[in-house]
Amino acid sequence: MYRACIAIVDASRARLFTFERTSGVDGIHEQLIEQHDLVDPARRLRPSDLFSDARPGTGWTAGLSYGFDDRRDAQLEQMDASFARDVVTEITNLIRSSGARRLILCASPNMLGQLRQVGSELRRDGLVLDELPRDLVRLTTPDLRDRLAAYSLLPQLPTRHGLSA
Repeated sequence: MYRACIAIVDASRARLFTFERTSGVDGIHEQLIEQHDLVDPARRLRPSDLFSDARPGTGWTAGLSYGFDDRRDAQLEQMDASFARDVVTEITNLIRSSGARRLILCASPNMLGQLRQVGSELRRDGLVLDELPRDLVRLTTPDLRDRLAAYSLLPQLPTRHGLSA
């Protein structure tokens, strides 16, 4: 039996899956099941909705706006770090409940960095961690399965004659 947890993450969404592959007398059986779909609603907002222009440090002169250091980047980093902590908690719970010994972590490069910073418990003995710096969050489940196999993170699908596709 092969069992893994898969986390597909970007700044606004995290999809957590379990993958199980078993071999029996009647062939190979696989299940890729989405267990959780986490959303950070604030990161789905447009910057104009997230940050008000009526704040100290901005001004209007002759129809042109200018701004001082409004720390928007820092606020976005804090939001990403908070979401990353929530995602790591859910991943840890999923690993524990599924008994998986492998974690496949696919995330946009920035979010992968955030997950590394807050996810020290994901680097432990007995857990194989594979990282892929790709944003795959919008893929359908079958497309995700195919893409992970193409990156050699999941086993290839067998064909009827025992050859891989």
